[in-house]
Amino acid sequence: MTAPLLEIAESVFGVEPNPNCIARLQEAVGSHPKLTLRFCLLEECDPSELADQRFDTVFCANVLEHIKDDTAALRTFAHALVPGGKVLIFVPAVQAAYGPLDAELGHFRRYSKPTLAKPFNEAGLDLLELRYTNPIGLLGWMYNARIARSTTHSPAQVKLFDTLVAPWALPLERLVTPPIGLSLIAVGRKR
Repeated sequence: MTAPLLEIAESVFGVEPNPNCIARLQEAVGSHPKLTLRFCLLEECDPSELADQRFDTVFCANVLEHIKDDTAALRTFAHALVPGGKVLIFVPAVQAAYGPLDAELGHFRRYSKPTLAKPFNEAGLDLLELRYTNPIGLLGWMYNARIARSTTHSPAQVKLFDTLVAPWALPLERLVTPPIGLSLIAVGRKR
């Protein structure tokens, strides 16, 4: 996800604790002049260094569920933002779908609208958007969590979803907002 950001942003400051992801990123973008990368957990970052960056946007995809104190993480983001800056978050949804794969991936939780709205509010971020996405993916995840008790992603299931479902189902969400889904998307603004 970093490469497209580097095409449109003035600068990108990344935090990544996974050495495999760091290696793949460096393979994809090299030592890009717009990229500053920290190899650590968010909790290990120097808050003053982050605040000095004066970010206009913070973007996290499938990150917040890995952080034990999600409110503290959102406060860190809010502190590092310029006034009116935005936080864009993509997280797994529906706690009832929590299964062995979530545990294997290091997820502390899956979210509902109220359980994601609360830490945003406590961090001083006004929610501009909060919506579910991918209801069909939720069915597959529930099957894997509750029936198959899967601890790994199935490449065949991912390919099936990408080939047969995503091309029509995800664009349909632009017309009809699903009442529930595999993930939640949240956009908050610093007060």
